[in-house]
Amino acid sequence: MNQTIFIISGGSPVDPSFFTRQMKKAEKCLILCCDGGARHLLKSKITPDVIMGDMDSIRPAHLKKYSRQGIKIIRFPTNKDFTDTELALDYATSLKPEKIFIWCAFGGRIDHTLANIVLLVKGQKRGIETRLIDEYCELFLLDKETIFLTEKDKTVSLLALTPQVSGITLSGFVYPLKNGSLRMGESRGISNVIKDNRAKLKIDKGKLLVIKYRQKNVFPEAR
Repeated sequence: MNQTIFIISGGSPVDPSFFTRQMKKAEKCLILCCDGGARHLLKSKITPDVIMGDMDSIRPAHLKKYSRQGIKIIRFPTNKDFTDTELALDYATSLKPEKIFIWCAFGGRIDHTLANIVLLVKGQKRGIETRLIDEYCELFLLDKETIFLTEKDKTVSLLALTPQVSGITLSGFVYPLKNGSLRMGESRGISNVIKDNRAKLKIDKGKLLVIKYRQKNVFPEAR
């Protein structure tokens, strides 16, 4: 069984060296590309294990090459109800891995970016740790608690993905909180900072979107 699955979506590419390092850290990693997401692997010279989608954004020559290499290709009709990334997530969860990381999920079309974020709900419902990731940050849903170790000075932002998230407790942050709440549509949870080598985030009820940046004051450049 693959313990980790990397889904490569069709958004903005990530830094190839960062991707390669993360892939080497993952144990028994399977790489699943959403259609044209396969192009993001070309600079890394990494071959996907599976390519799936309606094949409307991958070059025919590349698809033919992968087919000759024996890569598993799963085709869907263009007139489908779900995005390629959601279809890939459904396939990935059916394999019952421990973790799923969705790459290249940001940038480009805002509707696809938002759809990718809410797909975290599906991964959580199926009991599989699912995260969106790039070289700047990672996003995940919290429904209980999480610990941040040796993450001092990094920015963490919180957004409610249910009408209300209650029982929010933050310790080890610049702006601590005890049994607070955050409503959907509020921005009060943006730009907190971890101040201790061990910080804790806990909630009692609701679904909380957590955005954790990787480096102190290093964010993707606004365009």
